[in-house]
Amino acid sequence: MRYSLVFALLAGPWFAAVGAGNEATLLSRYLEGLVTLKAAFEQELIDESGVTRERSRGTLYLHRPGKFRWEYDRPYQQSIVGDGQRVWIYDKDLEQVTVKPLGTALGSTPALLLGGKVDPKEEFVVTERGEQGGIRVLHLKPKRDEGQYTEIQLSFEGSMLRLMELRDSFGQTTRIRFVAQNRNAAIEPSLFVFTPPPGVDVIDAAENL
Repeated sequence: MRYSLVFALLAGPWFAAVGAGNEATLLSRYLEGLVTLKAAFEQELIDESGVTRERSRGTLYLHRPGKFRWEYDRPYQQSIVGDGQRVWIYDKDLEQVTVKPLGTALGSTPALLLGGKVDPKEEFVVTERGEQGGIRVLHLKPKRDEGQYTEIQLSFEGSMLRLMELRDSFGQTTRIRFVAQNRNAAIEPSLFVFTPPPGVDVIDAAENL
């Protein structure tokens, strides 16, 4: 299974603060002054039995609001680029690019919150799960049933987001661990522009944009 679903995870660490209290403090600390982000990540897909089915790693680039790039380098090369209007999913091995309008591609997932386009307290019930070993955990439960994920968990160490866990309706969990983060790094704008390489198949569902 390819990791094209990951673009739908982007909003978690970067959406606006939720309500008041500790939940808002955790999120607002992470957001405060954040314009760009470069982060190395490790990702696992865990099935309903708790068995890890897939592992991958790569680098995330983010520019608020609304632009992102997930660059997978292991075990295969894949790029997922959001340019503010479209999402481009390029699988180098398959020599294929899939293009979707941003809203259609993200559906009713947490990525709707990217750049503060949706008020999170209207979409989620947010509770704090306490602290253990210096890690504080937020639990997000969607208020509507039509989304891809049934629950989301964010783990913070101090003011830094370290782990995202997303559970889907099939009982699978996508776990993304951020192993290095560089806030407000200088990021080349061209990273958020995607031009299909010559000769690849392009499946374009955003051609009317």
